Amino acid sequence: MRLLTLFTASAFLFSLLWGNPQCYLESYPDLVASADNNTLLLKDGTRFPYHTDSVKTSWDDKINNADLATQLSQRYDAGGSETPPKYLFDPGRLRYQPFFQALYGKNKKEIEKNIATISWPTLKGSVKLPVTKVGGVDKKLYAIGQEIAKLPKRDRIWAEGATTYCYRVIKDTDRLSMHSFGIAIDLAPTTTQYWKDEAPSETAKIGYKNTMPLSIVRIFEKYGFIWGGRWYHYDTMHFEYRPELLAPSCVEKVK
Repeated sequence: MRLLTLFTASAFLFSLLWGNPQCYLESYPDLVASADNNTLLLKDGTRFPYHTDSVKTSWDDKINNADLATQLSQRYDAGGSETPPKYLFDPGRLRYQPFFQALYGKNKKEIEKNIATISWPTLKGSVKLPVTKVGGVDKKLYAIGQEIAKLPKRDRIWAEGATTYCYRVIKDTDRLSMHSFGIAIDLAPTTTQYWKDEAPSETAKIGYKNTMPLSIVRIFEKYGFIWGGRWYHYDTMHFEYRPELLAPSCVEKVK
């Protein structure tokens, strides 16, 4: 019994250190009313269990059955080095879909009610991009574009070909893409790197590839967007608004 008690206490401490529910409250102050190790409450009255009963033993279990605790189980390394991520280290890729549906819309029709259009600067002028206005994501992405426009041309070239909102599932899955909620953007899709071009299996051993400059990455991170290039399953064109992974109490120390 004492051994079980110690194990439970250790697990609780681990969750506080590596999955602090307060990160949701810090990151979505206009949308989240409260959060603890049992429940997350949105300001519209929607409640979610912080831990669900679904099995999360294997990697496939975790990515297909993530809950709010699982979303924070890997700390995001904001602004860190270009060291390739460790095996199966994908902070932010483990997602609890009902949470995002509650924030941005349960279906395509509801999501599109919240879609606004922003101007995104390119080397030849600007383009219009559809983005959600929930939580001010549209304003944040606009500000990101303005900062990228000040970078040298050798870096700015990697912000061309931008694509944002598109209601769809992730390739080879039935999980909604973050693009479906209007909170993600892909840059330079024809010249960046994607892990499935090397190996289709989630648990395959793959090498790391990236050409996206960190000058662009750090601007996105400054505004609450994480980068797919910090994942073992790298998606170096991809950025998504996930401020809970960049909250002061959740972000990894910069190396």
